[in-house]
Amino acid sequence: MSNPVQGIKKKLDPQDNKLQVSNKKNPKEFIFIAKIFLKKFQNIELHALGEATKNGVRVAENLQRQGLVQITKINSHTAVIEGRKRVKLIISLAVTAEGTKRIDQELSI
Repeated sequence: MSNPVQGIKKKLDPQDNKLQVSNKKNPKEFIFIAKIFLKKFQNIELHALGEATKNGVRVAENLQRQGLVQITKINSHTAVIEGRKRVKLIISLAVTAEGTKRIDQELSI
């Protein structure tokens, strides 16, 4: 018996403004996902842990270079997870007026 839900794509509808960045996906995928978050929320936070911090920085820097966002704050702290110390990076982004227009155009297709 086949699963009727299999193969159906769900529309991404973020419930809060926190995007968990990992190193399991390409930064380009997170850039696209961040645009969906920015369309719904004017300010978002990129949360990256350990090795994923480089992807978090890459996503934020790329979005700012494109003129879509302004980096408003960068926080880092050490988190103890499963007995190991890991760096946690939180990057706060605010969408620009030009960014709002361009994201709306890009995601309306």
